[in-house]
Amino acid sequence: MVYFHQTAKDLAFFDIRLKTHGHKNNIVVRGNDAEVASIPVEGHVKISTQEDLHVKRIRLQLVGELHLDYYERSGSGNMAGLVCERDCAVKVVWPNLLTSAEGNIVYGDYGDSVVKLSKVDAYSRKPSRDNSSSDLLSIGSNHSSGDSGTKKRPGFSRASSQPILFKNHEESLFQIPRSGIDGTPYPLSKGSESHSFLLPQGNYSMPFHINLPSNVPESVEGLSTGKVLYKLVCTMERGRFDRAFYRARHFRILRTLHPQSMSLTDSIEFLNTWPGKLDFNVSTPRKALAMGTTVPIKLVIVPLVKGLSFKSMSATIVQHDHAKGLAGPSPEFEKLIGRQKLACEESEFTEDHWIVKGKYKVPSSLTELTPSCALKNDMISVKHRLSVGIHIKNADGHVSELKANLPVHIYMSPFHGYVTSRRLNVDAIHGNFIANTDSTKEDVIFDRRDTDLPEEGHPDDALDDENEIDEEQESAPPLYQQHVFDTVFDYTSAKSPMEQLRSSGNQSANGYFDIPRASSRSGTATPIDLNVLSKVPSYEQAVDDASDDDDDDEPAPLYPSGSQLDNLSAYVTSRLGERSASMSQLLSPDRFRHKSGSRLRFERKESPS
Repeated sequence: MVYFHQTAKDLAFFDIRLKTHGHKNNIVVRGNDAEVASIPVEGHVKISTQEDLHVKRIRLQLVGELHLDYYERSGSGNMAGLVCERDCAVKVVWPNLLTSAEGNIVYGDYGDSVVKLSKVDAYSRKPSRDNSSSDLLSIGSNHSSGDSGTKKRPGFSRASSQPILFKNHEESLFQIPRSGIDGTPYPLSKGSESHSFLLPQGNYSMPFHINLPSNVPESVEGLSTGKVLYKLVCTMERGRFDRAFYRARHFRILRTLHPQSMSLTDSIEFLNTWPGKLDFNVSTPRKALAMGTTVPIKLVIVPLVKGLSFKSMSATIVQHDHAKGLAGPSPEFEKLIGRQKLACEESEFTEDHWIVKGKYKVPSSLTELTPSCALKNDMISVKHRLSVGIHIKNADGHVSELKANLPVHIYMSPFHGYVTSRRLNVDAIHGNFIANTDSTKEDVIFDRRDTDLPEEGHPDDALDDENEIDEEQESAPPLYQQHVFDTVFDYTSAKSPMEQLRSSGNQSANGYFDIPRASSRSGTATPIDLNVLSKVPSYEQAVDDASDDDDDDEPAPLYPSGSQLDNLSAYVTSRLGERSASMSQLLSPDRFRHKSGSRLRFERKESPS
C-alpha cells in the first residue's frame, strides 16, 4: 500500500489489490495440473486523485521469474563453474486498464518452457484466434491473394473508408462521475499511443483478470538451487513532461493437495529386520505431511535375543532437489532439515514386543523447508523422505543405530499448521526483488495454531484429533448415518414425525423444520483468554493483516470545497422556499371553493323511462 504525501497535487493513493479469498497476496491452487481447469487471477488497481489527472495509459504486468544459482560438477564430481540465470516462466500484460480489464498471456502458456528475462519483451506469440480468418470465405480469399505473408484484416471488421450510417454519436460518449468510478473508466475506447485520458478528481477502482494455465509453476522460495517468484508491476504513464507513477507487489501461487488425494488417506509403513537381533516396523498415519503440524510416529520392535534395550529415537527430513534451465539440468542436491530427538513418553515394553510412540514437528518456515513439487518441463523438482533413526543398546553396552526411510509428501494446508516465509519487496521502477533485512518481519502464509502440540492434561486422543483432515473444508459431506443435529425418523413407530421430534428432547418445536436448539447449545461457557484480548497489535501489523478482499479501507469519498458548499447551500435553501410556497398554495382552502364563491353542488339526473 502506498500513500503519497498529503501535499501532492496529482495523486494521493495508488495500490494493487489482489483478490485471494482471505489469503493475503497468496493464490491457493487445490490440486495438480490434471485436477484443476485453470488458475484465475483477479484484482483491482485503486487510485485516488486530488485533482483532474491526464493519463496516457495504466499498464499492468504479471511476471513469474525463475532464478537459478548453482555450481556445475565435472565427471569426477568436482565443481566446474557457476550457473546464474534469470529466466521468465510466465508473463501477462494488461496494455491499458483504462480501456480493458482483459489480460494477454505473452509467455507461459501450455507448452512454453522458459526464456531469458531480458528477451521476453521481444518474444512475439502466434496470432490469436481473433486476428485470424475463421470462415471458409476468408480462408479462400487469403489463399487467392498474392501476398500470403501479409496479415489480413478480419472479415467482420469495418474498413475505415466505409461510411457508417445511422450512427448515434451520443451512445459512444462515456461520462465519468466527479467522485470516480468502480470499473473500467473507458471501456468503449480503443485508445492510441498519442491518446490521453482524463480522470476527474475522485477515487477509481479498475479491475483486472486473467485465467492462467493449470500447469503454471507454483512459487518456490527456500531452495538455494532455484527459485520461482511472482510480481505485479503497475505503471501509470502520463505526458512527456510529467513524471510516471509506479507500484509493484510480490505475491505467491501456492499449490496444495486436492481434497481427494490419496496421500491424505494412505498410511505408510517400513518393515525391516536386523538379522539375528530384532524385527521392527515404523509407520505414520498418512503419507502427506502438512508444514507446521505434529506427526505421530509409531515404532514396533520384536526382539529376537535377550539383552537388547531401547534407548532413543530421532527423525529428520531429507530433501532432494534439482533444477533445469537454459543451460541444462543441474546436479542432484541433498539437504537434511529439522533433525529432532523424539520424546517417547507413550511406550509399552513387554517380553515379546516393544511399542514406542513419538511426535515429530514438521518445520513451518519456507526458508528452511520447501514443499514437494514437480514443476512443468522439470523446471524444479523437490522430493522428501522422513529418515527415522532407532538407537538400540546391546548387551555389551555399545549402541547400534537402525535407519528407516519413509517416502513422504510435504505440502502446505490452509487448514493445518503455521507457515511463514521471508518477506520480499519489489523495486517498482526496476522490478528487482529485494529481501527484507529485518529477520523478525516475516510473511505469515497460513495461521492455524490449533494444530500445535497438545498441552499436558489434554486427552490422549488429542494428537489423533489434530491430524484428522478438516472434513468441513477438505472432504465430501458426511453420510446421513453420521448425523449430529438431525433426528432420525423411525418408520416402525406409530408416532408422527412431530411427536418423535418432541419426544427426543425438543419440547419447543412447533414446526416440522424447527431446529432442535437443545442439542446445538452447550451448557458450558467458552473460556476467554484475557491475554489475547488485551494484546494490541502494532501499526505495521494492523496494516499487514488487512484483507485484500475487504473494500472498507478504501479512500473516503471527496467532498465539495467551502465555496462549493456555500453555493450548494444557497441553491438548496431557494429550492426549499419555492417548494414551501407551492405546498402552501396547494393546501389553501380557497382551492376547494367555486369561482363564484358558492359551494359545488352535485345533482343526479334520472334518465326518462
